[in-house]
Amino acid sequence: MGKASAGKRAAGRTRDHTVPQMYLRHFAEHQGRRRYQLALRRIRDIDRPIPAMTNNVLAERGFYWGTTLDGVPHHDMENLFTELESEAADAFKAVLDAPEGALPRQWPLPPGKRLHIAWWMAAQILRTTRQRKRLEHASPGPERLDVPPEIAAIAGNNPHLQYIVEHLAALAFVLFTRPWGLGFTDMCLLTSDVPVVMFNHHDAVDQLAAAAVSDIMLPLDPHRLLFLPNPSMQAADPRKRTDHRMKIPGSLGMLFVGIAYDAADAFVIHHPAHDPWRHWKPDGPRLPSPWDGQDHAAPTYLLERRWLAEHPPPHVAPPRRPR
Repeated sequence: MGKASAGKRAAGRTRDHTVPQMYLRHFAEHQGRRRYQLALRRIRDIDRPIPAMTNNVLAERGFYWGTTLDGVPHHDMENLFTELESEAADAFKAVLDAPEGALPRQWPLPPGKRLHIAWWMAAQILRTTRQRKRLEHASPGPERLDVPPEIAAIAGNNPHLQYIVEHLAALAFVLFTRPWGLGFTDMCLLTSDVPVVMFNHHDAVDQLAAAAVSDIMLPLDPHRLLFLPNPSMQAADPRKRTDHRMKIPGSLGMLFVGIAYDAADAFVIHHPAHDPWRHWKPDGPRLPSPWDGQDHAAPTYLLERRWLAEHPPPHVAPPRRPR
């Protein structure tokens, strides 16, 4: 390893993406080799979209560095996320690049591909900047020793990294075992630095319990999303008890845009050619951020069963020609 590479990889000095570039490219315009441009909006300046490349956004210096019990810096968590992203990439292609159109013929996914996406989604719930702020606010640590800032930053990551390790496998199992809905909507969707959203329980203390009872949404690209219906919706509609496909009306698509916006930490992102702001504007308070001194009531969301009742007809294979 050369001096430049060694310096870049020095403990705490890497640029760690808090949302995978692999995922962000689904909302970007391909402009050339390794060039993917998207539109980024800061929550504090939401009406001004900023052109940006996927490799230059949603990255924090040394965010996933930690230290061992012996005080040795490590980057194991980032390495784990990279492995999960690599395994999930083919599964996302099977969903988003199916030749038959917006909703693939093969649904549900084969168990292996489904498992890879479940692990990936679990990681996205746990790894975000919002999750770290929630944890730090809920459990403020003791006063730090008087050490160099770069070392304090690395050690300070440990509670969040430990939380991820303790919850990742169980959360992936919860997501894997729930019914998945794959939806297409005419409304242009956005994503954010919080790509997986748990309706009404996003900042719950018990994230595993919240993942078991909440509606859960993951925007997949500008017009497709995964939606995991809550147990009440499953009880009311037998079609929601297994994996299913949905055609989502534009009005409900607007609600999904608003929910994704409400849960974002600092940034939302959309495709430059698929701008939700052409049809939608933020309305009302977002999820409160107690770590920033916000104490207003959180918005609540209620999806009526009829809004998600339009299912595409089952695919019928064409008759075989006689030989």
